[in-house]
Amino acid sequence: MATPIEANILDVTGRWRLNRSLSDSLESTFALQGIPWIVRKIINWADLELQYIKLPVESDRTATKFSFKQTVRPGGFDTKNEYIVDGKKRTDTVPIFGEITMHCDYVGLHALTSGQLLGRDIESVDEEHAAIVEVVESENMGWVTTTVWGFETIDGERRLCKYNTTVKGDLVEKATMVHDYIGVPAE
Repeated sequence: MATPIEANILDVTGRWRLNRSLSDSLESTFALQGIPWIVRKIINWADLELQYIKLPVESDRTATKFSFKQTVRPGGFDTKNEYIVDGKKRTDTVPIFGEITMHCDYVGLHALTSGQLLGRDIESVDEEHAAIVEVVESENMGWVTTTVWGFETIDGERRLCKYNTTVKGDLVEKATMVHDYIGVPAE
């Protein structure tokens, strides 16, 4: 199903399925992050679906906020959370990673390098809103993953893409995740 034209980096509301044939394997990234072998195998084989819903602006907050649900079938590694796109660090616990610190914010194309986009081209809503940059850190495991979210046209279709760079000491792993739009959020 084609991504609706109204979907853009300011509003990623929808259900998205990982397109494994267009995405890189996350095996080496997960290994660097210390995820056990059997869990890596399940996740690399499973169907991964993401659901985002842009939440209404609250009177005490001007930042964009998304509810997030990740479903992994089979596997039981489902996650529910919220993304607040304001650049502020927050701590959370995620089943496969344990405690993490994360922050994300909008950036314009001028703030991104070709390396961060893994050499890819993304669309831009305006000068300040081309991507969401999400930084996740596991202090306990010693890694940092920077993920740039953007919309890219691949094989003639707009797709939500995430360009991941994970660093642990001197080791670096990079992977692109390409997500196909599969419909409106399920309530």
